[in-house]
Amino acid sequence: MIRWRWIWFSISLVLLAIAWPASQKLSFDRSLHRMFALDDPIRKDFEFLQSTFGVSDLVVFAYRDPDLWAKDGTGLERLKRIRERIEQVPGIATAMDLSRIDQMLGQLEQPFAFLGTIAGKGNQHPLLNTESSIAIEFKNIFEGQTHSRDGSLVAVACILQAEDHRSVATKLALEDLRQVANSLPAQGLPKGMLVGQPVMIEEGFDEIESDGLRLSVVSTISLAILVLIGFRSVRWALISIAVVQWSLIVTRGILAWLDWDLTMVSSMLASIITVIGVATTVHWMLGYQRAMKLRLSPESALRGSMHDLWRPIVWACITDAIGFASLSFAKVGPVQDYGCMMAIGSLVVMVGIFLLVPVMALVPLAPSRIAQGLGLSYELRQIPGDALLRQFLLWLLGRIQGSFKTISYLAIALFGIAVIGSVQLKVETDFIKNFNPASPLSVAYRAVESELGGAGVWDIILPIPKRLSQEYLDQVMVLQENLRAISVPGAEPLRLSKVLSFADADQASRSSPVLGRLSIEARLIGMQQIMGSFVETLVSKQSEGRRYLRIMLRSREQSEALQKEQLIAEVRRVVATTVGSLAWKGMFEEGFDSQNATVSGYYVLLAQLVSSVVSDQWRCFAVATFGIWIAMSFALRSPWLALVAILPNALPSFCILGWMGWTGMRVNLGAAMIAAVSMGLSVDSSLHYLIRYQHERTQGHGLDEALAAAQSDIGLAILLSTLALVLGFGALATSNFLPTVVFGTMASISMVGGLFGNLFILPALLKISQGPVGVRAIGK
Repeated sequence: MIRWRWIWFSISLVLLAIAWPASQKLSFDRSLHRMFALDDPIRKDFEFLQSTFGVSDLVVFAYRDPDLWAKDGTGLERLKRIRERIEQVPGIATAMDLSRIDQMLGQLEQPFAFLGTIAGKGNQHPLLNTESSIAIEFKNIFEGQTHSRDGSLVAVACILQAEDHRSVATKLALEDLRQVANSLPAQGLPKGMLVGQPVMIEEGFDEIESDGLRLSVVSTISLAILVLIGFRSVRWALISIAVVQWSLIVTRGILAWLDWDLTMVSSMLASIITVIGVATTVHWMLGYQRAMKLRLSPESALRGSMHDLWRPIVWACITDAIGFASLSFAKVGPVQDYGCMMAIGSLVVMVGIFLLVPVMALVPLAPSRIAQGLGLSYELRQIPGDALLRQFLLWLLGRIQGSFKTISYLAIALFGIAVIGSVQLKVETDFIKNFNPASPLSVAYRAVESELGGAGVWDIILPIPKRLSQEYLDQVMVLQENLRAISVPGAEPLRLSKVLSFADADQASRSSPVLGRLSIEARLIGMQQIMGSFVETLVSKQSEGRRYLRIMLRSREQSEALQKEQLIAEVRRVVATTVGSLAWKGMFEEGFDSQNATVSGYYVLLAQLVSSVVSDQWRCFAVATFGIWIAMSFALRSPWLALVAILPNALPSFCILGWMGWTGMRVNLGAAMIAAVSMGLSVDSSLHYLIRYQHERTQGHGLDEALAAAQSDIGLAILLSTLALVLGFGALATSNFLPTVVFGTMASISMVGGLFGNLFILPALLKISQGPVGVRAIGK
């Protein structure tokens, strides 16, 4: 590698040139349903909802207007103007509000105008007529959808179009809606608010996408500063940056060639590659520094350090890759992709180090005096406090003497307590808690939760018989009453706050003496003429001789995870009971799948997403542990030593999760992956420690001498590489998106725990395990 370094460096430049164009094309997938596997019933149900109605996303545009019910109609006129502006926004399929209902009632006063044959005027605002039974009916039906009970909070239900490139269409539509909201005249009232799962998810993705670039820059700069301060070497700081940026570009290029997209989970790609690259480079820097102390030439020092470190560097990157690749055993699609992406990134870092470091470490950058002054020389200076740090590490090793059994037994006991706590973890399914409580989105959500009955929107899709009959609508009304009767017990019982379908609107319209005489299909056609495509979100167009009816549900988003799961299960049970009844089946012709009913929507997706990741984490952790044990067994040529290395690195993650379980803290998406990921990263230090320990033993040194050498030299490298990891992951804690903060914080704590485990618990375990069987166990 060193002799032919310019050839390898040229190859790295060619790879960089090839990967660069593709790396710029790597896209960001914002679709929530694609976070589930292709064959997952939850994803299939959601895609069925999309394909059946062509729309699936509801956004609530809300604002406060105490004059909504003003008798002169100024409130309704203002609402109509706002709704018409909303309907002009590209990407909005339709919008529903009180002014549209008012318009429909005005047409209903003229039956011929309702049929579209004669234009009639009617009352200017019949919805304001407090003596009209049909007006009262419609106000009650749409309460919670278009207005709050007291009427002070006004809402426009905006249905987004379904597009092939949903992420782009949705993002642009929401940006335009925000402009409409911000343009509303204040007049002492708050501006407009946007609420809904699409809004929440888009804002989450916006935060994540901006975090990806910002955190990559922050972590790169902070880690480069670490190298500058620690070694006063601009050369090696540039080497670290070059390795990271080369690895990142090549990784992104590979992902683009594989046609993979970044997702909510994999947005931390850049930051983690930065951490892995710098932490691995730090180990080589210290090995090179040790060789330079022997007054060797720079090339000989680099050759000697590569000879000593190529094996731990290679195997460290492999164990990183195994830790990440274990996530491919998850059921959630983007978690699988994230694991594969980071496994590829870890291996790319390994290649980048060996291709770039030999040239960059040895190329003359300036005359010796100038290079010395600019920090570009070949030498690496001593770390500030180098001697004191080594003395401290040896003192720490000395504290273990005589107590190694106690330390080992305490570690095992702590491990058991942490495991018991970790199985009691509770899941956080309230997605709004991922945002700052003072953010406009959180404020808007609280208003909708308290005044409009809940921000959780979901749907039931029911097949319609060939002939839409009154018997069918009566069955739907019975189903809706059964749904409204559902109550899930808890500190605050959870119910469906709104159940709405075409059956409700049709029932209300029958209170009109004229409309009651018309057929159901005639009333449906009339509503379509007046209410536009909104009716098509309730009753689908006929396709292949089939139509479907949509029941729109609303429930509280801010509820316990178990309550949400029970509510969804109860809704499915009630629906299954209805469509499985003889009365229901009797309305359909022979051969028609009358039971093809679906319960879906963002509420269902979000309720299941984190639960799926948490349920997967133990399987992924088990796979990571076994895979890392196999790899370390080969690296150390000793299955026993590989097993000894597992406990100190698994313990910190389990302690964090156990503490969350014992204290009742909720696990979000960021915490759910921490065990497998941190295991793969922290075990690198154990690998370097044990390889040095083995080297000392095979040189004929005793147990204590070998431990002292490993503790003094490798312990210092572990300190610095852990500091690099903590700085890199700590940068994630500056995010505005809570899962990113949690992942970064927990990873940092886990790395510090791994440092303690490798410098304190690992030597104690070695003292126990390397007694009479020491020579055989080290794989001599």
